Order: sequence, then structure tokens, then C-alpha cells
Amino acid sequence: MADEIGATVRRLLEQRKLFLKPEHDDLGKVVYVCVDDRTPGGFPVGHVIATAGGRAWLAYARIPKGGFHEIAQVAAGLPTFDAAIRAVLDHARSADILRAVERSPRAAAKTYTAIVDPGHAEWLTTLEEPQGITHLGNGRVRFTEAAVAYLRNPPSPLSLYVQVQGDELVVDLVPYKLTRDR
Repeated sequence: MADEIGATVRRLLEQRKLFLKPEHDDLGKVVYVCVDDRTPGGFPVGHVIATAGGRAWLAYARIPKGGFHEIAQVAAGLPTFDAAIRAVLDHARSADILRAVERSPRAAAKTYTAIVDPGHAEWLTTLEEPQGITHLGNGRVRFTEAAVAYLRNPPSPLSLYVQVQGDELVVDLVPYKLTRDR
């Protein structure tokens, strides 16, 4: 089968600053999904392996387990390369991966602040994911870099209500300025 990805997966890779790194080993073709964290080779978040002569794919992703992370199989028997990469992307939301997207190498952790409608501020702090959102009062909300990275491409149905686009936080179609704290 062709190692092709569709427009949706390509857009997700670009939005999350991820790239594909193909390699061949004794098992056959392995394609790594890496964060472009400005280091040589990137930060691997998962990989896919062609099986059955390229007619099926296995997907592995870096997932949280207790206080650490491990690479684990997240899908098997996927019919396309696109579906396998998507399976890895569905798991590439760990806070350390998201921080790698937002942070320059060797930089200190960053936070962001937005002043939003008080109702939106209360709602944002009730979200189960992402972690790292704090209501400071009077509509001021602080976000960790991992929370901002998560909201750049949130999963459905959350994406219908909130996301980060460039330097704006959009909540219920209302844009708010998102400012990086110094």
C-alpha cells in the first residue's frame, strides 16, 4: 500500500509541528512520528510498522503510565498508512510532548494569560483536559504552555467550543487576545 496521508492528517502534523521520519530495519518499513522540537531528529512520539506485506499497519505511541511514559501499541490491523498515523496522533497529547511544541530548546516553561468573559473563565477552569488552566479572577485566565499547545488542536467535541489560533483564544466563537507572560 502507498505511504500516503490525507489532507486532514497532513494538517494535524503541521499544526502540532510533527513530521514523519521513515526508516527500514529488520522488520521492514518503520515510520516515526516526531515533534519538531528544534533538535536533530526531533522528539519521537510514536511509530507505525507495515505488516502483511503492507496491507495492514500497527501503530505505537508514547503514552503516560503512572509517573512516566512508555511506548505501547495503540492499534493493530489498520488498513491504511493514514489511519495508522492518525492512531499515533490521537495519543500524542501528553503534556511533555505538548511542551516540546511550545518551547524553544533550553527555555524555561512559559505561561500565557487571556482576559475573557467571566463565564468563559469559569467554564475553562472546569475542563477535565487540558490541565494547566487557572482562573486568576476578574476574567483573567492563565494557561501553561502545555494547555496552549493542547488547545491549538483540541479533540472533538471540545474543538467546537474552544481553541487557540495564533495568538488568540477563541471561546464560543469569541476571540480573546492570548499574551505570553514574561
